[in-house]
Amino acid sequence: MRAHMPSVPVAGLILCAAAALFLSSCTADVEPPDPEPDFETVFSMRPSTWFEDAWRYYEVSPDASLAVYGPRFGVELLDLGAVGDAELPSPPGLDSARLARFVPGGDVYWFGNVGDLLGWFVERDEGLAPAGVPPFVDLRVSPDGASFVYVDETGTALMVGDAESESEPTSYPVLGMVSALAWSPDGQQVYALVWTDDGSSSLLRVTREDEVVETLREGLDGVWRYGSLAVSADGESLYLSLAGEGPPDIEARHRPGPIRDLDIYRVDLGSEALEPVVQGPGDDFNPQVIGDYLYWTHNVISDSVVVFPREGGEPWLIAMNAEIPTWSPDGLQIGLTCGGWRLADWGLNLDGGVIEVDQNAQAVSEMRPIVVGYHEDFSPVWSPDGRWIAFHSHRSAEPGSYYSHEGSTDSVYIRRPEAPANTEVSLFDFGWEVGNADWSPDGRRLVFESWDREQPGRSWPWIATINPDTGETLSVDRLPLPADVTNVSWSTWSPEGDKIAVIEVIAGTRRAVWVLGSDGSGAEKLLEFDSSTYGGVDWTPDGESLIFGALAGDRMQIFSLPSIGGEPTQLTHDDANLMHPQVSPDGRWIACTRMDQAKELRRTPLR
Repeated sequence: MRAHMPSVPVAGLILCAAAALFLSSCTADVEPPDPEPDFETVFSMRPSTWFEDAWRYYEVSPDASLAVYGPRFGVELLDLGAVGDAELPSPPGLDSARLARFVPGGDVYWFGNVGDLLGWFVERDEGLAPAGVPPFVDLRVSPDGASFVYVDETGTALMVGDAESESEPTSYPVLGMVSALAWSPDGQQVYALVWTDDGSSSLLRVTREDEVVETLREGLDGVWRYGSLAVSADGESLYLSLAGEGPPDIEARHRPGPIRDLDIYRVDLGSEALEPVVQGPGDDFNPQVIGDYLYWTHNVISDSVVVFPREGGEPWLIAMNAEIPTWSPDGLQIGLTCGGWRLADWGLNLDGGVIEVDQNAQAVSEMRPIVVGYHEDFSPVWSPDGRWIAFHSHRSAEPGSYYSHEGSTDSVYIRRPEAPANTEVSLFDFGWEVGNADWSPDGRRLVFESWDREQPGRSWPWIATINPDTGETLSVDRLPLPADVTNVSWSTWSPEGDKIAVIEVIAGTRRAVWVLGSDGSGAEKLLEFDSSTYGGVDWTPDGESLIFGALAGDRMQIFSLPSIGGEPTQLTHDDANLMHPQVSPDGRWIACTRMDQAKELRRTPLR
């Protein structure tokens, strides 16, 4: 951690007692150094993103010379032997690559666009050819390249077929959702990890000759997405990533701590015995067997809330394992989100907390919980008079086993700050991947973003009008935007309440800052810039500047921009990524999220 430490000691362990529901803790997810590591780090990168890279993983080629890094947000082909820039181009003719699969025989299967055609293509000497399977399936090709397996559109059946045959593949229904697939070395058997609604996973084996589906292990603590299986060359061992050997505790999945990270386990395919082979802090997942080595992806993610002077400078620490800060109206409390991005319980474990600070923005307390419950809860956002807090949440009445479980919601909630945690009120019922809300200065309206139901991934800003005495929702209306602005990632109200600043997502990493009237009139683009994630934006209390997160080289940093337009000024030069800036009510300090993460490709000799 390169941030300046505050003069007032802050406890590294932050307790979040979850009201009447549970006792949880927010702890710093810091990986201690291993004096004698039993693994080798083959490749590592430090993404400039917030949460987006947590699920991404390396898939290594059969000769261990290349790796594909993906699959979320496209793929990168990496040269593992290169020094310096290791990114390689995708094959000629492929306009965009979203996923890739290596085959030991030398073929590479790509999922992406060739002209207007979207689907799976195989790379041959003569170029790309359609693979003959449906698009949007998790395709796995047998080691000899002769057969394939994928999951049908329901996610509950294995489709096994021959690569060169025009006959329909054989369907093998399973009881649950398939989260991982692998072939045996001889191509005669398919292994699958199947996830069920109670949060447990089962390991299955399909033998093609007998058309038999066997259950090898039940009650495993697996993941519901992007799972992976790997079989040793002798066919005697199978490797998979799990959060534990036994059935999961569903309530534990909703707690910020203790940390439940993924480890790599080995299943003896003869005795069906299970044993851990890779353990330690941080998620270890996507195992692969290449030659005499076990390869896997390892996450090192450190998130914290830091503060620095309005004019810029070196940040100091407010809280570890925390992000998305907000300020109370008196500037003596900072709200934050704690829990971290652990893969086994994605989003379920986030809670909202508060930490007290003094007039110099130094932490003077441990974190206390303020927004707790089942599923995702983000930071509290105080109304200008302090009578209400608003927060984005996916909360549910009962604990669920995965992110989009039945009964989960997606809305902005409000409640009195000191009221019990179960007295919140939802402002609307149409939300989909709702963003953080921001109050108007009069405390009567909140601006927030929500995905378009017809166009996933595209967000619009909305304004909810409430009765400030009762919290009753009076109306929810979409904020009019210029016709060419079709995606917004962040919105914030001006100090006078007559304007709103929004961050437009143009394409790729390209973004723009717009300022428009609170009724959508008079929209003006102030600046185009680059950002690799949700960088955030906020006004200074005098209304003269906008503070936002943007790329500076290969890191997200905090910038200041005159609210009438002009040249931006870079305020920070941190080694990690800084984003989500929030200016203190007196205008002296800026709080932000500090993200430092590494994606490591590790390997160890097979035992």
